[in-house]
Amino acid sequence: MAGSLFNFKWVVILLAIIKVTKGTPHDKWQKVDEAGKIFIEQEQKFTWFEANNECAVRNMTLIAVDTFEKNQVIDSLLRKKFPVSPNLWIGGSDLGQEGKFIWSSTGKSFEFTNWQHQQPDNSKNDEHCVHYRINSDFEWNDAQCWGKMGFICEENRFLMEARRDLEIKKNFIEQLFSL
Repeated sequence: MAGSLFNFKWVVILLAIIKVTKGTPHDKWQKVDEAGKIFIEQEQKFTWFEANNECAVRNMTLIAVDTFEKNQVIDSLLRKKFPVSPNLWIGGSDLGQEGKFIWSSTGKSFEFTNWQHQQPDNSKNDEHCVHYRINSDFEWNDAQCWGKMGFICEENRFLMEARRDLEIKKNFIEQLFSL
């Protein structure tokens, strides 16, 4: 009797764990061609620096929306997920030099932009980090880096390239030894 009661307790605990993990929001993870896997955190709020760290612990970086095509893909995804544009950090800043915005993941200067009208404005000489602005048409704004908001991560480009390179080499070696 004591053994079956012990097993019953474990079944109850296991069911509770399943119930809790079933509620984990998997819709934060998205697969998009232009960026690979992306992660969107809108519920919890972070500074731009904290958002960078949150991406890094996932082997990701704040997203670089660096082409028109990539912007179209991300814009479409965000419009499907959110009825209005939320505040979400992306990987751009002019922390190195005022007015020269670069992508933190690549170090490259902005070539493509999607600024909201009259942005960036560096309000109070204190706005250096880029985000999708709430209630905009899914456009960018410069903001104080210590402001708290959600963020978008993408797979680390260098890791993606390394994986592709390893896959090519693996296929080559497999073909070599199958002869």
